[in-house]
Amino acid sequence: MRLFLISTITAFSVVAAFTATRALAVQDTPTSINGVDTVCTGVGSAKDDPRWKDYPVKIVLATAGGADLANAHISLSKGGQPLVETDCDAPWILFKAPPGKYTATATLIGGSGQSHSATFTSGSAQKEITITFKANSGPPSVSDTRPAASASP
Repeated sequence: MRLFLISTITAFSVVAAFTATRALAVQDTPTSINGVDTVCTGVGSAKDDPRWKDYPVKIVLATAGGADLANAHISLSKGGQPLVETDCDAPWILFKAPPGKYTATATLIGGSGQSHSATFTSGSAQKEITITFKANSGPPSVSDTRPAASASP
């Protein structure tokens, strides 16, 4: 009986931990997903909210022409381990993740279903990573821009 209970508790814990990493990000509403503060934003006046500057990672989705893209499934992983998975219907997804090396993957929902990834290192200042989706399914254009608060290299 004891072995059955331990196996059942272990199986439940694994399932709960796996499903806890995915959530739907409600636009302009900060939420914690698997211990990482996350917000989906970038539309209208909400994109000017001063709270967004406190998020060290800013992922921007755009077209090759520079227009904002929305409605994507976003995942953030560190060291090959998934941290956050969420669907976002805005062009920015912000993460309060500790400094380190990450991979962000964006998959467009509906339409082409294109998926592109960017690997980057974040610190304490906000780092903006733009993932650009081309009209054709060619390779993505990924740009790693310097911190939003300063223009230093």
